[in-house]
Amino acid sequence: MKYSQSLGVLGVALGIVAAAPSVFAQDAGAPLSRSGAGRFSCRLDVNRQVLVPGGTAEMELRCTGIPTTRNPTGEGDPVVPTLGDLGGGRSLRVQWSTSGSAAGMGAGGLTPGFNGNARYAAPLEVPDPPEVEVRARIELSEGGRVVDSLGLTTSLRMIERNWRLEVDTTHVSRCVGIHALANWELTCRNMAVDLTVRDDLRVESLGPARCVSRVTNFGSCDGSTVRRARAVGGNTITAVTGEIDPRSGSLVLTFDGLRVTTPELTHADRHVDAPRSLPLLSAPLAITGRAGSSRNFGNLEGGPSGMLVEFRLQHRN
Repeated sequence: MKYSQSLGVLGVALGIVAAAPSVFAQDAGAPLSRSGAGRFSCRLDVNRQVLVPGGTAEMELRCTGIPTTRNPTGEGDPVVPTLGDLGGGRSLRVQWSTSGSAAGMGAGGLTPGFNGNARYAAPLEVPDPPEVEVRARIELSEGGRVVDSLGLTTSLRMIERNWRLEVDTTHVSRCVGIHALANWELTCRNMAVDLTVRDDLRVESLGPARCVSRVTNFGSCDGSTVRRARAVGGNTITAVTGEIDPRSGSLVLTFDGLRVTTPELTHADRHVDAPRSLPLLSAPLAITGRAGSSRNFGNLEGGPSGMLVEFRLQHRN
């Protein structure tokens, strides 16, 4: 008896450097933008572009070509610029601003730092639409007159803290084209686990989950001694862990749980084939952080046996 039980390997690129010396290390090497008159170049680094309600994003300018008393040419590797008096009659100013639906929701907002940095605190509710644009305008002045400037923007997106992940599985054997013992469909429906997202975008489940298996369309194949199929046990989720990708907003989840892949089969001589189980998902699941998002693994079309594992993501109040 053959079953299609392999889910394959789901490659997930998180773009996170766990041991980075700075929260902005993932942006190292990002392209610089040149100012209008070409005197200096800057980039805007952001530690995360996805935020939960009340979460924060740290933003930092990195510039080269801005002259200072210690470095009259300003050349060299990009550094956080010093604001105010640069010496020699020169000064630097950065103006921060926000726009979008999240910009005027009261709680949270943008707080400029002492130099070329700022912090954005997300509102306590996800706005509609859930994006905010942060702008930084850098102005270089000489003798009180602006001689060069540059505008940079970055977009931040809000995502819900509370989710419910629903899981359905279907495993099928059919008396068609193979030496199958029996025809059956084994299903486990509406298993659901609640998830919460922390400020640092880590995801964890709030408890275990399980569902009860059900057998339908049972029939013994020609020449088979199988006389009965019984659903025993069901799927289980012990824990779900993961994180939100700080760029795309996708949930990347790892499961500790099992799915039952065959029923208990009883033969005419009362011999019993015990049910079999596999890991619920053998690789991390990446699913878009949006209500109604779904991912399917497996394919029941065009074959005598197979499986289908379905994941659905919903908001939870």
